[in-house]
Amino acid sequence: MLGFFNVWQGPSNSVAAEHGIQKRNLIAVGYSRDGFHWDRAGTDVFIGDDRTDGAWNWGNIQSVAGGPLIVGDELYFYASGRRKNDDFWDGYTSTGLFSLRRDGFASMRAEGTSGTLTTRVLTFDGQYLFVNADVPESLRVEVLDESGKPIDGYKSLAVKGDSTKLLIEWPGHLLLGDLAGRKIRLRFTLDSGDLFSFWISPWISGESRGATAGGGPGLHPSGWDRPLPSAQ
Repeated sequence: MLGFFNVWQGPSNSVAAEHGIQKRNLIAVGYSRDGFHWDRAGTDVFIGDDRTDGAWNWGNIQSVAGGPLIVGDELYFYASGRRKNDDFWDGYTSTGLFSLRRDGFASMRAEGTSGTLTTRVLTFDGQYLFVNADVPESLRVEVLDESGKPIDGYKSLAVKGDSTKLLIEWPGHLLLGDLAGRKIRLRFTLDSGDLFSFWISPWISGESRGATAGGGPGLHPSGWDRPLPSAQ
């Protein structure tokens, strides 16, 4: 679960009114796996202010919606901001739109040399492996058994490109679904670029079965990432 935290930076309303300025609220991002315990991986500002005179978001930034909209390959975030106003300190409110690559909050990056990432032990029930990645050169994936030994035949064909949904294919038309239910690990080898996420889907179209946040155009009405009824 994704959450927005409005972090007050000061000053109080009375001081802001006296000096004709806005208080400072900045937006940070946190996450939870159970809805009760929340974590902020760092103190970085996700949506901040702009102290340039005339900027619409000079101060008092507030998140507008409970979750981002998914629009194609992007996440849409909305936030309100207040412009500095010498006549009335808390006037001129506007709403801004901020966008981010879908699942683009963090990545594992290979710079200057090849990088390798091996997952923890996984089990799955899907068929097709997808990655969200920016691969200017080459990415390969190898399937390992629980102990880390490669499973014969499951070293993928190389893939490249910049996409939020790249299909990983195997030589000899092998199907990843043949290993469903087994304990495996995945080893990613990236020559350069960014690996944002991976998932195993039951559909060649690549829907992840994950929750679709605030929704968006062309998504399944259930709120889960799955093919539209007409496409199944």
